[in-house]
Amino acid sequence: MFSQLHREIYLDNNATTPVLPAAAEAAMHIMQRGFGNPSSSHATGIKAKAELETTRALARQLIGARTGDIVFTSGATEGIQTSIVSALLAAREQGLTGADTLLLYGATEHKAVPESLKHWNKVLQLNATVMAIPVNQHGLLDTKFMRDNLPKTAMICTMAANNETGVKQDLAALEQLIRSCNPEVYWMVDCVQALGKMSLNIAQTSIDYAPFSGHKLYAPKGIGFLYVRKNAPYQPFIAGGGQESGLRSGTENLPGIAALHAIFTELAKPQGSVFQSSAVLWQYRQQLICALKQVFPAMVLNSDAPYIVPTTINFSVPGFYSKDIMDLFDAAGIRVSSGSACSSKVPSSFVLDAMGLESWRSQGAIRLSFGPAMTTVECEQACAAIAALAEVVAKHCLVLTDATPTLELHATGLLQLKHEALCSYVLICPHSRDAVVIDPVLALAGRIANIIQGLGLHVKAVLDTHLHRDHMSASKEILALLGNAYSTAACDVLGWPEQQTTIACGDYQLTKIATAGHTPEAVSILLHRQQELCAVFVGDLMLPGGVGRTDLPGGDISALTESIRLLASHIDDATLILSSHDYAQRFFTTLALAQKEQPLLTGLIEHHHIDSWQQQLQQHAVTLQQQTQHLCGLVEVSPSDATDVIAVEQLETFMLKWPQLQVVDVREPHEQSAGALSQYLPKPYPVLEIPLSKLADALINNVVQPEQPLLLVCRSGNRSLVACKVLGRLGFSQVFNLKGGTALLR
Repeated sequence: MFSQLHREIYLDNNATTPVLPAAAEAAMHIMQRGFGNPSSSHATGIKAKAELETTRALARQLIGARTGDIVFTSGATEGIQTSIVSALLAAREQGLTGADTLLLYGATEHKAVPESLKHWNKVLQLNATVMAIPVNQHGLLDTKFMRDNLPKTAMICTMAANNETGVKQDLAALEQLIRSCNPEVYWMVDCVQALGKMSLNIAQTSIDYAPFSGHKLYAPKGIGFLYVRKNAPYQPFIAGGGQESGLRSGTENLPGIAALHAIFTELAKPQGSVFQSSAVLWQYRQQLICALKQVFPAMVLNSDAPYIVPTTINFSVPGFYSKDIMDLFDAAGIRVSSGSACSSKVPSSFVLDAMGLESWRSQGAIRLSFGPAMTTVECEQACAAIAALAEVVAKHCLVLTDATPTLELHATGLLQLKHEALCSYVLICPHSRDAVVIDPVLALAGRIANIIQGLGLHVKAVLDTHLHRDHMSASKEILALLGNAYSTAACDVLGWPEQQTTIACGDYQLTKIATAGHTPEAVSILLHRQQELCAVFVGDLMLPGGVGRTDLPGGDISALTESIRLLASHIDDATLILSSHDYAQRFFTTLALAQKEQPLLTGLIEHHHIDSWQQQLQQHAVTLQQQTQHLCGLVEVSPSDATDVIAVEQLETFMLKWPQLQVVDVREPHEQSAGALSQYLPKPYPVLEIPLSKLADALINNVVQPEQPLLLVCRSGNRSLVACKVLGRLGFSQVFNLKGGTALLR
C-alpha cells in the first residue's frame, strides 16, 4: 500500500521545482572551479564573464528577444519591482499623476504585482488609482473594461500564464487591444509560469518588461532575469558597482546563472531534451486527472483546455475544503497546494473568486502542478499514489461508493466536527449502530450524511439545541440527504419527537432540559451512557471561555442566569460541556474551568450576588459589542502555559528520557490511514490515535489520564499544539507538542 512507501510525490511545481541535476552540476562546477568574478580582468574573471554572456545570449534565443536588455536578477519579485519603479518614475516625469491616472493589473495576478503597484504608487507619490481588470469565468481579461480604461492608464500589468489555474492570456490579442487604445502605456507581462510551457517571441511584441524566475523551472532559488524592451524607461533598482552594464549593481550570482545556462541548453535542444513536448504534457495531465477521478468521482476542474497551459490542474470536490484534501494527500506523501493563503477561517482562492466561481469551489480548490521535465515513470508513480487513496476515502466515508461500508476504528462514540467556529456532533453507538446528530452545520451536512450512509447507521434523531439566529441549521438538508434512511414521528422545532424528553441511542441516553436565555426555546441535552453522566450539549448557553450572547432576538439575560444555575444542578465540576460555537479553539469546557475563566460564574452558581452578576455580565456584553461588530459570546482568549515544545532533532533523546511516554497522533482518521505515524518515528513505538474530532470522546472514555506524559503529533505541529492547550486547561501537566510535526520527521 502506498502509505508504506517513503518516496515523496512532488506535485507543487508552480510553487517551486527541484533543481535539475545538470543545473546543480553546473552551479557546483562554477562554485568550485569557475568561481571568478565576471568584473575581474584576469583569465579567471574573463571565463566567468563568458559564462554570464553565453547564458544571456541563450535567454535571448529562448524568449525571442533579439533586441532589448536581459538583466540578471534575484528572481521575479525583483524584476517586478524594477519594472514598476521604472514605469512609474517615467509616468511621473510625464505628469501622469493623481486619481485620474490609472494603474491596471489583472484581477488574478500574483500578489507581488498589485502589492508592488500600490507600494510604489504611494512611495513615489503618484497618487494614481490602482484598479484590477476583471476576468471572465475562464480567467481571461475583460477586454471591454480594458478598452474603456486604457486611455487613462499609465501602466498595465498582465500575466502570460496564471500560477494557480494555469490560464494563459492571448498576448497577441492583448497587444492589439492595448496599443490600439493607448500606444504609450507601459506594459509588463509576468512570464514566470510561461517559460518551458508556452511559446514566447517577445521581440515581435511591444511588451516593455517581462520578469522570469529560475526556481519555477528547475534552477536554484535566488536567480532570475528581466527582459526590458529597447528604449523602454529603466531605472536601476540596485545601484553600486555598475554591474550588468549599470542596470543592476552587485556581483552577479554566477552559480545561479550557470544553472540557468544548463536549463536553457536543455530547452534549446531540438530533440533529446529532458523537457517534454506539449503533446506529452497534455497526456500526463489527462492521466493525472483520471487518477484523481478514481479518488473523487465528483471532482470538477476550475480551469481547462483550451485556456490553460497543460502542467496545472486546479480542481475542487463537492463537500471538501482545501485543507481536507491537503491533509489527506500530505499524509500519503503527495505534495499539492491549495493555492490560497492561510486564514483563521476557511481560506478561499482570490483567483477563483475573481473568476466568479461558486464559493465551495474557491474554498475547496486544490492546485496540482507538475513540471515540463516530468518523466513517464514519475507520472505513473504519481497516478498510482493518488489512485491508492480511493480505498482510504471509501473506508472513512469521505466519498460514498458501491463498496461494502467498512467500519473503521474512530467511527464510533462521539464525533465533534467543526466548521470555522461552529460545532456539530454525531453520537454513534458501536453495538446498536444507532446514531444521533446534534446541532448540524450546513457546511458539514454532506460529511455527516456520508458517515451515516457509509456506515449503514440508523438515525434516531437530528437535534438542535436552539433555533440558530446567526447561522442556518442543516437539519432539513441532512434529512433530505438521508432520504428513506431516516423516518420519525412528528417532531418539534428542535427535532425532538413530540411529548418525549429522552431519546435512546443504543448504550446512550439523551435527556433534554429547558435552558432558555440565549433563545427562548433553547435546551441543553444531558448525555448518559448506561446511567452514567458523560457530557452535556449546551448549544450557546455556555461557551468554552465564557457564556452565550443575549443580544439576538429572544435573548434574555435573566433567563440565561437561571438556566446556567439549573444546568449546574444537573452536572458536576468535571462534566464535559459541549457548545455549538468554539471561537478560541478550546473544543469544550467544564464547570470548574468555566468558573476559573469567568469568575463571575462562581457567584451565580453558588446563588450569591445574582443581581450584581447579571449587571456585570450585561455591562461586559455591552463593552464587547462596542469593541467589535462580530460579537460571538463572552469569550476570553488566552494561551495555555501548560504546553512544552519538543524540536524534531530532540525527539529520540526525549523519548528515551520518558519511558512511560505515550505518543498520540491527533491527525484525522483518513490521514492516519494514508500514512501511519509509526513510519516517521526514530524507532518502533506504540502510537495512540486520537483525532481532534474524537478528543472529547477520548476524555469521556478515560483513554488518557492527566498524570500521563503525552507527546502529541500532527502533520505540521499546529493541531497538536491546539490539543496540548486543550489538555493543559483540563489539568494535564505532562503534555508535549512535537514542533513541525511529521513534516520535519525523516
